Amino acid sequence: YRLTLETGKFEIIKDSIGGLTADRRLQAMLIAFAFGAFIEGASGFGTPVAVAAAMLAGLGFSPFFAAGICLLANTAPVAFGSIGIPVITLARITGLDELELSAWVGRLCAPISIFIPAYLIMVMGGVKALKGVIPAAVVCGVSFAGVQFYVSNYIGPQLTDILAAMAAILGLVAL
Repeated sequence: YRLTLETGKFEIIKDSIGGLTADRRLQAMLIAFAFGAFIEGASGFGTPVAVAAAMLAGLGFSPFFAAGICLLANTAPVAFGSIGIPVITLARITGLDELELSAWVGRLCAPISIFIPAYLIMVMGGVKALKGVIPAAVVCGVSFAGVQFYVSNYIGPQLTDILAAMAAILGLVAL
């Protein structure tokens, strides 16, 4: 994060994602939920909240509000964060099968992941704010949850968040 900030590349990343739409609700889904999940899958350890909140603050969101919605958005991806370290560590400590643990975590998280984008928008502006972006919230949640479920059940924990986040981002951009 600091390297991209000091080289000026952070502004390019922020502007490219923020430039997709001027709608703050869609920016929150793209940055806080989808891009934050990608960063969670790649690095974890609080990085997604810091980076995504800084991006949202750069787009005009209140810093405190941006941090809050990024924390909320990170609830579904955190279980597979940092290339699946939570699941991998649990498997090694308990001696349980890694893929089986990954599958069960995915079965628990995927249904929650469906609703997080919509809940995020409701927290931002209530039911009225959600009504205008229901198709985007559905596409974002379902694409993330579907890939999260599939990857966690059939591939393993390492790429779950990264691939699910890419599906959500691509789904929102296509919509």
